[in-house]
Amino acid sequence: MSNIELSQMGGVSGPQFKPTFTREVRLALVGLIALMTVVAFYFDWPFAQIGLSQPFMLTAGCVLVSYVIDVPFTALRARLAQIGVFLLAAFAAWLSWYSGGTVLSQEGADLIWKLTCLGLIGFILAAGVWNAPYRNFSSKTAAIPMMFIVIFAFIGCSLWTITYSMSEAKTFPLYGSFVGLKQYYRLFNTDVWWTACRNAVIYLILVTSIEFVLGFLIAVFMDQKIRAEGVFRTIYLYPFALSFIVTGHVWAWILSPEYGLEKSVRQLGWTNFSFDWIVNVDRSIYAVVIAAVWQGTGLAMALMLAGLRGIDDEVWKAARIDGIPKWRTYLQIVIPMMRPVLITTFVLVASGCVRVYDIVVALTDGGPGTSSKVPAQYVYQYLFQGGIAQGLAASTVMLLTSAVILTPWIYIEFVKNRQAR
Repeated sequence: MSNIELSQMGGVSGPQFKPTFTREVRLALVGLIALMTVVAFYFDWPFAQIGLSQPFMLTAGCVLVSYVIDVPFTALRARLAQIGVFLLAAFAAWLSWYSGGTVLSQEGADLIWKLTCLGLIGFILAAGVWNAPYRNFSSKTAAIPMMFIVIFAFIGCSLWTITYSMSEAKTFPLYGSFVGLKQYYRLFNTDVWWTACRNAVIYLILVTSIEFVLGFLIAVFMDQKIRAEGVFRTIYLYPFALSFIVTGHVWAWILSPEYGLEKSVRQLGWTNFSFDWIVNVDRSIYAVVIAAVWQGTGLAMALMLAGLRGIDDEVWKAARIDGIPKWRTYLQIVIPMMRPVLITTFVLVASGCVRVYDIVVALTDGGPGTSSKVPAQYVYQYLFQGGIAQGLAASTVMLLTSAVILTPWIYIEFVKNRQAR
């Protein structure tokens, strides 16, 4: 056990290392923290209203501060004390919130919550200022904006979405009463939602698989040291430079039976030719797939071409010496070596498929009827048309879907590879 941990539990009189700041500076910082704690309590801020977000905000703030000043709270007693105090405060808040003041009054829960939270924050900050060794202090200070965005913007907003999806909020995000999983029950009993989910699955499978195959084949073609490679690369990447709105409108003209591809082919003499997918209830989602593949294949090609260019030339020489056919070299040697690139491409394409919205709005607007509606349209419809809680419930389901897609990539890239090293 380190001297820092012993000093926190009273085992030694003080830290046995040379701190970054002098004693006077540390005393001034501790005094400033104590003053801020008292002022925060006096002005009833920021814990004026108990809700689901307060425990998260407290925990996130403590994590951020501990990260920056490198608080060495690893001693068992210190950990148990912090966890116990926090659970006591959280229990008081939840009890008041759920009971509506029948078990514990709102004023009593507020007082317990504020005293415990402010005491815990003051304890962590003061102990950190006094005892922390400040390892990598400059780099950690520079990383504060990034940590703030991750903790409060990404994680915090996600938890806010989940919280308000269990309320009856309508036009404005006012919590109202807790309704549990009522919004999710309503969501999964809505035919439009299941139509949107079916379209999302079709879109995800087709766009991902087609872009993978076409992107890899074009990348193999580009990797053959052809002439005018820069011209071809520009041509293939050009659609990706367009916005989805522009792509949707252009393909709406191309696929229109009135003045698009069908009319042009009939004018050439094939009068029975028909290509009305964009107005066909059963095939409208496939028209969206065509437009999305046209735009996104260039990105897959660029990523896979970068992966192919990263293959050592000695691999190809060894394969030729061993007499391995080129197609087997790609299947059994090159593709396994490109696994990180393939995983990254899959994550980018698949996550884009889950949140697809603008190209559908520009191309079919979810029609005919609701035949090509996607989950993002359902979310947008309710968020801005008097059903915030329902829209947030749908967006929570989309968030979980994205997490399912990202989890294998995170595990392989950050957990499994680290264990292998």
